[in-house]
Amino acid sequence: MSPISIQPDMDSHDRCLRLRDGRKLTYTDLGDPEGTPVFFAHGMPGSRLEGWFFHQQARRHHFRIITPDRPGIGGSTFQPNRTLLDYPRDVEQLANALEIERFIHAGWSSGGTRTLACGYALPERVIQAVVMSSYTHFEEYPGTRAFLQATRWPGPKLAKMGFSIMRAAVAVVVWLAQRHPGFYFREARHMISEQDRELLSSFMHNQLFRRDQALCLASGGRAIAQDLQTELLDWGFVLNQVGVPVMLYQGDQDPFVPVEYARHMESHLPDADLTLMPGKGHLYPLSEAFQSTLFERLRQVVG
Repeated sequence: MSPISIQPDMDSHDRCLRLRDGRKLTYTDLGDPEGTPVFFAHGMPGSRLEGWFFHQQARRHHFRIITPDRPGIGGSTFQPNRTLLDYPRDVEQLANALEIERFIHAGWSSGGTRTLACGYALPERVIQAVVMSSYTHFEEYPGTRAFLQATRWPGPKLAKMGFSIMRAAVAVVVWLAQRHPGFYFREARHMISEQDRELLSSFMHNQLFRRDQALCLASGGRAIAQDLQTELLDWGFVLNQVGVPVMLYQGDQDPFVPVEYARHMESHLPDADLTLMPGKGHLYPLSEAFQSTLFERLRQVVG
């Protein structure tokens, strides 16, 4: 499974929008400028640079990939007391500024919850939602775990304890990752599946993955903690209120997101189509083969 290759001139595709409340929203605008628009929500840790992961295949299949930094991440202004439903409000302003009426929304990992928020809040504008290896809604998930899989990260438990506790825990992780990046990436390789390790080893040669992670980690514990907390606590809606069709993708060897989360979403979303991928881990969206299949499927949806 071959990874994507990346054009080196990344900064030239950065854009910035001033939102109604004065915040700055930084984003990348990639793929085919005349293609079907896809708003993409990055993972965590992650940033607007993840749009580059999809750039070449999106351009080949005539899709436009627009990826905003979430508040406090990368170039976007921090927003105190943010909730999950603030995300679709930002996307709506960005879509209006770009004169985009209807669009696909996709999200990978932590970006999947943002995709579902757009499906709930903007059903008249979202043509199709794509959720790749994402957390489910823990407030309605039976048997919520205190720890999240191989990371042993007690995310839901910390979120319940309050923002100050979450921020302190995240700050420790960020501090370690920034001062010992070699250790951080070695630990990441240790936790992921064998197939993911092969993808990551090939992908690391162009440095995009490292740059994406570093840009997010440089944002600091406050922004990362709040971003995580918005998806781990109550969303402000439940899954059966998402009024758009949702494509769910899940690898059965994912060490971060268990298959049970995807099955829970499939059983609660009104219009969901789950694709379980044998032998796949968490990083399959980096592969050209997966992206090509995804964009071909989306082309059928938009006609």
